[in-house]
Amino acid sequence: MHMSSLAQRGPLHCDPRTKLAFTLTVGCFCLTSAGGTAPAMQWVRWLLSAAAFVLLACSGRVRQALCMAVFAGMCIGVARLAVTWQGSFAWLSTMSVAMWMQMLPSGVAAYWLMATTTASELTTALQRWHVPQAITIPLAVIFRFFPTATQEQRAIRDAMRMRGVRVRGRKARLMLEYRIVPLVANVVRIGDELTQAALTRGLGERRDRTSIAKVGFGAFDILMFAGCAACYALWALTAAGVVR
Repeated sequence: MHMSSLAQRGPLHCDPRTKLAFTLTVGCFCLTSAGGTAPAMQWVRWLLSAAAFVLLACSGRVRQALCMAVFAGMCIGVARLAVTWQGSFAWLSTMSVAMWMQMLPSGVAAYWLMATTTASELTTALQRWHVPQAITIPLAVIFRFFPTATQEQRAIRDAMRMRGVRVRGRKARLMLEYRIVPLVANVVRIGDELTQAALTRGLGERRDRTSIAKVGFGAFDILMFAGCAACYALWALTAAGVVR
């Protein structure tokens, strides 16, 4: 059984459309800093970031969530230390940390979305919302592309280890030729094959496709949508000057 299918049976199971809405909300407030520097919006960003880490951990990927949380803690620590520094290095460190802290929550939410959603579930959910196929087909290809490319990279890495090609070894100069070039060539091939596979399975047909993927809204989906709606409502109230 596919790993994402196992993950979706966890305590925080939700529909792919809910995951898309949450990921877009995290990107809107954390990545683009919507709402400015108002204290209420700062709380919204912290809550959304924490929710992204919790959802990733509850999906069965505790190690990845912990690693990203440790990285976020290191960024916060460097930011506090940078206040005591002087010169251009302090400015560069502060800007780098700020950039990573803006990108990290969106990256965690996007990783959770892609790691716990299969292409069949995504296409079925988008089909029920009558999303145009010009959007559905590229998204389906993307959701299959990254796992396949990751497996290809691992296969190349294992093959190079067997041949003694390591970064610290005597053959480090061959890393570009033996690992990067095959990966780029395989990525191009994988993208073409996945597109052809998607069209072969009927994604280009105008008729509705049947699918064995089970999608639908539940209590947790309603809670997630309500939370996302509350974030946008608070943004509107902040812009109107009602909330500070």
